[in-house]
Amino acid sequence: MNPATESGLCAKSSDIEEVAAIPAATPKTPNWLPAIEWCILAILVVGFIGFAIVPGWRSLRSEFPNYYLAAELYHQGIPLDRVYEWTWFQRQNDHLGVRDGLVSFAPNPPSSILPLLPLTRLKPLAAKRAWIVSNLVLLAFSLFALRRTTQLGWRRLILITLLCTLPLRVDFMFARYYVLILFLICTAYYASSRNRHWTAGVAWSAAAAMKLFPAISIILFIRKRNWRALTGFVIGATTLVAISLSLFGTEVHQVFVREVLTQASRGDWLGPYSLYQNSFITLWSYLFLIEPDLNPTPLINSPILYALAMAITVAVLVFGFLLSMKSDNTPHAEALRWASLLPLMLLLSTYSSADHSCILIFTAIVGFDALLARGDPKRAFMLLVLYVIASAPIPLRMTSWFPHRFMAITALYALLLFSMSDGKVKQQLKRWWVVGLISVMVLAFHNYSLANHTEDYSRRLRTDSDGYRFANPVPVGNGVAFTEMLNGKYRPILLANGVAHDMSLPGDALSVAGSRSSDLLYSELAAQRSFLVRIPTVGVSETIVEGEDPALSSNGKWLAFVREEQGRRSAWLSATDSPVAPRLVLPDTYQPLDLTVTNDGDVVASAGRTSEPHLLLARHETNEVTQLAEFPPPTRYPAISPDGKRIAYCRREGGSWHLFARTFATGYEQKLTHTPCNAVSPSWADNHTLLYATDCGRGVGLSAIARVVLPD
Repeated sequence: MNPATESGLCAKSSDIEEVAAIPAATPKTPNWLPAIEWCILAILVVGFIGFAIVPGWRSLRSEFPNYYLAAELYHQGIPLDRVYEWTWFQRQNDHLGVRDGLVSFAPNPPSSILPLLPLTRLKPLAAKRAWIVSNLVLLAFSLFALRRTTQLGWRRLILITLLCTLPLRVDFMFARYYVLILFLICTAYYASSRNRHWTAGVAWSAAAAMKLFPAISIILFIRKRNWRALTGFVIGATTLVAISLSLFGTEVHQVFVREVLTQASRGDWLGPYSLYQNSFITLWSYLFLIEPDLNPTPLINSPILYALAMAITVAVLVFGFLLSMKSDNTPHAEALRWASLLPLMLLLSTYSSADHSCILIFTAIVGFDALLARGDPKRAFMLLVLYVIASAPIPLRMTSWFPHRFMAITALYALLLFSMSDGKVKQQLKRWWVVGLISVMVLAFHNYSLANHTEDYSRRLRTDSDGYRFANPVPVGNGVAFTEMLNGKYRPILLANGVAHDMSLPGDALSVAGSRSSDLLYSELAAQRSFLVRIPTVGVSETIVEGEDPALSSNGKWLAFVREEQGRRSAWLSATDSPVAPRLVLPDTYQPLDLTVTNDGDVVASAGRTSEPHLLLARHETNEVTQLAEFPPPTRYPAISPDGKRIAYCRREGGSWHLFARTFATGYEQKLTHTPCNAVSPSWADNHTLLYATDCGRGVGLSAIARVVLPD
């Protein structure tokens, strides 16, 4: 070739490369658009301050007290092994005076307590204010990280952020954790964009330590074979668990793993049939699962349809994400992968309340920027519209039948998947359909075993109340008494002749004790201390002794109860017809949890480690304490029958507490509940009838009262 010709071709080739390197001209921004954006931004800032910061600053509202209380218990030196028990946690709240109202720690991992530890030196409201200020700082750092990784200016970054109106309002008003999780996700993305994948994995592990759902990020690392990020996640998670173990002890972690994690797979934590929870689990539960009180008229009562719907949904969501990824590693493709990961997390979650959607700020900003940079403004603005709908404050009544947020997040996720796809999905489906089919079959079988809760529905007692939780049933005269959680407090209820009578006390009535032979009800009244109160069916109640978790013998002559000081528990016994002071029957070396007392004054207690309790017998006459080896741990909630021939108790199997009855003379043991939910706190209405609390189909711990008749 002629050298001159070759030189000319090289020059032309160089010119073409230079032209290709120049970004496409973007449409000129109208002069009036910035002014409108500034006006909208000003309105949003005023609304954010007035409806989120100010009310959050003035009042101590949930869910911040839950984390603060757990951190304060650690600060006080009180073991955290029972933080997942509703009434125990409420008792500690009443004793410490953290807040006036209900508290609950489940299903948060113990490591979620870590960020609040420095704030326990402050009073609860001051600590909440410090947390709000910290969240503002974290939100600013999140936007700084996004400013460094996108082409958007500060005005639009802040504008898109504040368009997340309801989630930000809820998070700041209640001082929750989702701004912290948003910050960790933005930090991970910033680190990943700088090829610091190990750091990105560590940041994701920190987010998963606060709430469980960010752990889903590992599917992105595995799909992209990003082993450095996966290693960082594992090392970060291991380090945080080690810190949590060293601070809070092994016992609370064992309870979390053995009970909370296994029960989380049931998918019915809070409001399992409420469309407001914005998850596929609640949608399919609402349509296909019956529950006598919470969902009496589903569209079709079919656990099989529920199991199939959930299995197909999970498979479509996950495989859609995996198959839509392009093989290229350009910044725009990577941005869309990260943006789509967050709505996937929300859609796979057991429930997704309004403030969960704070993390969609990341999706909106990163996805919007990537689509604009790729020359796809229509999809970019469609993404913003769906984001605004998902974040809009719509009246609660409307969201109960029209889950706008759930529908918008689903559409947003589908839009991002479609934007990621490069047209080769059909080819990949041919290779993956067998794996998908097997996954659906396995998930359907698993979901059916979890969803079939109808075993005890026919045993339920009707209470005709809107209470969230009914627990601790006991016989009283010709009726049944139990505790009810409603309107921010616990109260004792007497159900007689089908009519519920409120026996409210000036405080939280966390437990009750009674017997068929007596019209007297004994209740624990919790305030700065816990006292036992004697409540006649007619007349004025009286305080009798300091204690908690009372148990009354069937003949009404003996009252056993627990006293707790700094997490050290002891068991005491008192004669109901004698002025003699209560007698210690189990010192705190045994750590008793639950008690039952015979007509002769002998006490059977579940005792020891909360994760592996066993049964003990304390003889009244001889003071002898023996372990009942025929009842293998973990065993709790013993109850002696009126004739002393049987004992009911609960044993944990597969992460759930099941009800058993055993005949002393023959050793015959009968399992009375079988479905994967909790049956606890049994008591004998007579020699053949057991009362108990069951949370089957209602949400973990949010129990109803049931009754079962045993054969002779």
